[in-house]
Amino acid sequence: MGQTLSEPVIDKHTSAGEDDTLVYGVSEMQGWRISMEDAHATILSLDAAKTGDEKASFFAVYDGHGGSNVAKFSGETVHTRLAATEEYRRGEYEAALKRAFLGTDEDLRANAEFANDPSGCTAVAALLVAGPPAEGADGAKQKVARRIIVANAGDSRSVLSVRGEAKPMSYDHKPGNKGENARIVSAGGFVEFGRVNGNLALSRAIGDFEFKQNYSLSPEAQIVTADPEIISHDVDGEEEFLVLACDGIWDCLSNQQVTDFVRRRVAMGKAMQEICEELMDRCLAPDSEIGGVGCDNMTVCVVALLGGRTKEEWYAWVKERVDNKVGWETPEDIAPVFKQAAAGSAGAGAGPGGLSLGRLGALGGGSVLSALAGGMAQGEEDDERAGALRLPGGLAGALGGAGIVFRPGSQTDEDGDVIYEAHVVDQDDESGDSEPSARVEELEAAGAAEGEARAEAGEAERPAIQHQPEIVESPQAHATSTPSESGANVEVRESSEGK
Repeated sequence: MGQTLSEPVIDKHTSAGEDDTLVYGVSEMQGWRISMEDAHATILSLDAAKTGDEKASFFAVYDGHGGSNVAKFSGETVHTRLAATEEYRRGEYEAALKRAFLGTDEDLRANAEFANDPSGCTAVAALLVAGPPAEGADGAKQKVARRIIVANAGDSRSVLSVRGEAKPMSYDHKPGNKGENARIVSAGGFVEFGRVNGNLALSRAIGDFEFKQNYSLSPEAQIVTADPEIISHDVDGEEEFLVLACDGIWDCLSNQQVTDFVRRRVAMGKAMQEICEELMDRCLAPDSEIGGVGCDNMTVCVVALLGGRTKEEWYAWVKERVDNKVGWETPEDIAPVFKQAAAGSAGAGAGPGGLSLGRLGALGGGSVLSALAGGMAQGEEDDERAGALRLPGGLAGALGGAGIVFRPGSQTDEDGDVIYEAHVVDQDDESGDSEPSARVEELEAAGAAEGEARAEAGEAERPAIQHQPEIVESPQAHATSTPSESGANVEVRESSEGK
């Protein structure tokens, strides 16, 4: 997670744009981090050097780590590289996107200004290609033929709403993924605690040249590569909008939750940029002590696919679909990511060594095991699930015997009710949309079994520990849409996690 501030920077940088094929909004917020390391690009028309009837728009989010330089450079370079390729002019968009990603990486390596720069960035970029009107299913020429091509390197993500259902347009590149792990090891690296060489929590990125030092291998075969994974989608008229965002959003909400959140607010008539701002507010943590969730920089871009309609017609179309439950049934709202807890005495519910069991789950996988001198087992075996924990010293049994159900990534209130439960990622579904890990069920079963054994041995039942989380006022109510002002008195905190 790195360093965090004592108070989040909640000012937002927001912009919007539109043409006859789409409407977009984009917003970014620094949050709890000590600096803003994200960048983005929104280009309505990328066709200066292109011929033919097609028109292409470009949207991208770049999530920096170790500094903002590589992300900023990528935000200025990838789309210009893309438009300059012969593949792009020939309409070979997948090949053009690959060349743009790898070419930007080459430009960085050759640039003397970046010779000693250790930073890197993820990149998720969408190319929306529009053509002449095409005949729709009802015979009316109201739809615009379109392809959506998304290139991704890292763990930022893109999701497409198709009749309200979330279709992943990218998959996270994590070191524990089977294919990623194989490339890392083949190139001379290793995966430890779910990180490349025990350091980097993602396996593809622009920059990060310390992991690209094997000059006998191609750029695609390095320990960490900028080679993007590309997904293409042919539009048939059921598509509503596209979302691109950094992991500051996806760490808090699933693909479907984000889609539901956006779709409901479109039905309410809210502007794209307003929806982006509200989504970031929803994901902002009320404090910076819950393991990094909700404490990252955040960038969100939402693109409405008009499909031959005017903007007003598109809003009415989506509202009608939501109201009449066409496609995916969109809820009135998604569950809150964080819930204010009742007041409690300081130190209540402290476990061994002063560790607060009330906050144990909220620390997240890596922090829990750091606190307990353990380690995180993430993707080290084919059947391991991301975020699954190997608990040392019979901890699962001890918790079970005390009447505690251990839920990694969760937080409970004073009554023991779960008020935040992390979305557990299944490595078989790299998009992050999956059911909770079978490993958690194993731990619960092990704890229950040990508790029963203790009861049979005549040991007295231990009283349940009462959790007393502190009250933390959420800063979200004070969010504005103006650029950040410097000079605030802030305290820098160190966290045990890193990107």
